[in-house]
Amino acid sequence: MKKILLLTAVLLAAGTLTLQAQDQDYPHGFYLKPTGSYFIKVTPVEFPAIGGMPARDRSFTINPQTGETTTISEKALTGSFGEGWRAGLTLGYRFNRILGVELGLNMYQSTEQDMMRQNGTVGGNTVLNLNTVGKIRAYDVAPALVAHFPSEGMIRPYAKVGVIVPVGGYLQINTSLDDKTGQFAEEAGFTSPVPDTHIALQLEREERINPRPTVGFQSAVGVDFMLSDHCSVFAEVEYRNISVGGKDKELKKYSGTATVVSDATLQPVPGVPQTPITMENATPATKDVTYHETLTSGMNVEGWEDFDRSRPADDLRSYVNIGGLGLNAGLKFYLSR
Repeated sequence: MKKILLLTAVLLAAGTLTLQAQDQDYPHGFYLKPTGSYFIKVTPVEFPAIGGMPARDRSFTINPQTGETTTISEKALTGSFGEGWRAGLTLGYRFNRILGVELGLNMYQSTEQDMMRQNGTVGGNTVLNLNTVGKIRAYDVAPALVAHFPSEGMIRPYAKVGVIVPVGGYLQINTSLDDKTGQFAEEAGFTSPVPDTHIALQLEREERINPRPTVGFQSAVGVDFMLSDHCSVFAEVEYRNISVGGKDKELKKYSGTATVVSDATLQPVPGVPQTPITMENATPATKDVTYHETLTSGMNVEGWEDFDRSRPADDLRSYVNIGGLGLNAGLKFYLSR
């Protein structure tokens, strides 16, 4: 019996020493990962309405006598702000051959997406051209649990899963407008002092929508290519998905010119100078918008009967998707073993 117990103890000790010897072949403790990434969109959806106008690419003709429009073509604009590049720095800690944790700090910049296009013509001549594009910049913290495959050699695969917590950023919307019809000038409160004329607008506008707090999901599979005991090159394929709702919107740029044109010819009226448009011409309702899950009476909503442009506006909250499939690559520096 004593021999059996002694043999068991020897085998356990040998097994422990073997595992420790195997563990010594793997980096332990803290490591640092500077990372560069590029993502492609995988879940395109229809973009939210902008100022009450749906996300459409629409071409139409205008009847100069009645002002009625006839649609030539129209399609919904879809996409995702999940396409773009990301730079980050990740701090990790490896407990043993298999388990580890990571905390990533990232900055993401999406590619520019078309959110609205309108083209109106009279007799083959373009009298209305509207183009709106958007892009997202986001800063996030991304904690994750990492599972390493205990393989030998230079190539060592792993997988990880975690969450994405945005800590800053915005959706930037840029609108370019060339309107000879007077429609947008009237909606913005510009009026002509000359009879049988109206205001033609050329306008550049930049708005930023600030996000509400939210949490997203991330998962990845990757592989380390060991260069030495203290350094490796890594590559990962990552999927992430996050839906972000708007908190409020602020106007950042508002500039252009207002020109008095003839109702009949749409040409500038001789002797009447153009008027420059600046931020001072923007109404409080244009400068500041607060988003809500539900609109109720007493709110200042554009299109409602008691809408007041001299006060900040209210609007329904909309959401954008930042889901994407990406490739991460970089170096991993092991700070301890």
